[in-house]
Amino acid sequence: MSKILKSVTLGDVKNGGIFRALGKEFVKLDADEHGCLVLAKDIWTRMPFRDGDDPNDLRRSEIMPYLGDCLAEFTKNGTPLSTFIPLRIDLQDTTGQNEYGIFEVRIGLLTLRGYGKYWRLIPKVDEPWWLATPYGTPNCSPLTSDSNYVWGVGTGGSYGSIWYVNSCGVRPVLCFSSALLVSVEDEREAGFSLS
Repeated sequence: MSKILKSVTLGDVKNGGIFRALGKEFVKLDADEHGCLVLAKDIWTRMPFRDGDDPNDLRRSEIMPYLGDCLAEFTKNGTPLSTFIPLRIDLQDTTGQNEYGIFEVRIGLLTLRGYGKYWRLIPKVDEPWWLATPYGTPNCSPLTSDSNYVWGVGTGGSYGSIWYVNSCGVRPVLCFSSALLVSVEDEREAGFSLS
């Protein structure tokens, strides 16, 4: 039996709904006047967070060049850069230290706080995946070794600290316009809503 796809605007997909855009599947997490926050339904690749100095700083991670390549591939294939609304990712660590500041990107990772807010909507995956939040920072944390750890999500959906050289999944977060045309399978599976 073939699946019937409908084309709808992202604004018509309810929070928690699964949709397809840019050749990938996403889950809609939230919407506001700026756009719709979405998370990749699946892991796109596995890789270490960082190998080198400032190991848990997302700005200097191995992940950001990979995500930059993904964005470049989307635009090379004809998707306008304006499709990707800039996100502000707060890199505050577990203790509330702001050593790494706020990072603005068009494709990034969900923070620990964001995961806590949206975990009920996020489909589980078969392997651990990275979050953007550092466990601690080198200059501001009680233990210098805290900067060797980054928050991540396990296969069961629980979160914990993961050593930065471990290879975990990359599950990007993005913000799209609510007017973006997306595909949904059907009203029950994709959470299509006329309201």
